[in-house]
Amino acid sequence: MLSYKKKIFIDRAFGTVAALIVVILTRLVGLILRRNHAVPQSPKVIAVAKFVGLGSIAYTGILCRALKKKFPNTELVYITSFGSLEFVKRMNYIDKVIYINDKGIVSMVKSTASLILRLWRLRPVLYFDMEVYSSWAAIIATLSLALNRYGFYRKSADFKKGLHTHMIFFNTNQHISRVYNQMALCVGRSTDDNLAGILNISYKDRESCSQILHKMGADNRPIILINTNASELLRERCWPAEKWIKYLEHSSRMFPEFVFLLTGASNEVGYVSELYDKLSPKARTNILNMAGRFGLGVFLALIEKASLLVTNDSGPLHLAIALGTSTVSIWGPGSPKHYGPISGVHRTIYEPVYCSPCLYHADSPPCEGDNACVEGISVSSVFEATKDIVELIKCHISESSPSFKISLEQGVVESPVIKMGEFNPVITYRRPKELKKHYTKV
Repeated sequence: MLSYKKKIFIDRAFGTVAALIVVILTRLVGLILRRNHAVPQSPKVIAVAKFVGLGSIAYTGILCRALKKKFPNTELVYITSFGSLEFVKRMNYIDKVIYINDKGIVSMVKSTASLILRLWRLRPVLYFDMEVYSSWAAIIATLSLALNRYGFYRKSADFKKGLHTHMIFFNTNQHISRVYNQMALCVGRSTDDNLAGILNISYKDRESCSQILHKMGADNRPIILINTNASELLRERCWPAEKWIKYLEHSSRMFPEFVFLLTGASNEVGYVSELYDKLSPKARTNILNMAGRFGLGVFLALIEKASLLVTNDSGPLHLAIALGTSTVSIWGPGSPKHYGPISGVHRTIYEPVYCSPCLYHADSPPCEGDNACVEGISVSSVFEATKDIVELIKCHISESSPSFKISLEQGVVESPVIKMGEFNPVITYRRPKELKKHYTKV
């Protein structure tokens, strides 16, 4: 599969030039047709497109929910990449998913052409391009021939002006839910920034998760998940391995009533296993390496069952927020003000240096891997944040709460503010419904 850096290079090298050509043609056609861009009362098809970024894709769910509430009889089509397909499958409020095969350049070009032909047959009336910097994504939106095309812009993406009919400034000083709300406001609907109910976990995935935990002997104690990884979008988000080891040694000793599970995707097994092997034999009696053992659906069920997730700023953090699981998150290149949790019981640890946050302003970090913003975060600060939430968990553990979560299925629970930043401490939980969807490869 094409790496993220290669995709950026292709987009910058060829996409920008192609976008400028399309802009000229679009403006000429616009002068001739002079279409009325008023929002129809009942559009037949709406398209939402987001190709990369697990957290960002999760937050597009609040836009999809708002659109379905505004236009309940509309078919909502979600366009994404092959790498994000399995996740989008498990999002509610989506009627159909079409994906681009981005495993290689040839397959990507072919599937993009097929996608455009498919869009011409579907004839979406409204098209929401949720990518900020991608010229390729903007060109697809334009060639969809949708009546109204909504997109983001920043100074570095000025080329998009003329490709979309409606442009929204992407403000990195606002929370992402508020940014996406601007899209919904364009059609007269405000979003609910709560991620609860966005994800759909099947009964089968929950059962598979329970069976795996039983087999590993981890089904009779509250679970603390540990995510030491971050996607290739920016590896500098990772807290150093040696600090994770010190944290795990101390935390497993201080909280023996919990079982700690190390998680990771199949491509992260090597790193997680190397870290696990460096733990002391005593620590490993209370810590299990579960990296690579779960598919995405079962992993979602595991997050839902867990009491707490301790993680770098990465995709699993946003999954936990959506599923009502408390988190301790470590930040550096990214900003919790822009992407952090805004409801539930969470602690965000952020000690920015001069160049932080760089994630939203540069294709590669200025530190070139010397991520002082994350390396400066102490083991004690992560442990104390964990301790705060563990004490709350202990207060809520009862026989009627077998999942050992702070949030109770009976309703809403209030708790003290225990996280950095001005966030709403109300905890909510809603069991998502299972919906049928159609998935189409192009």
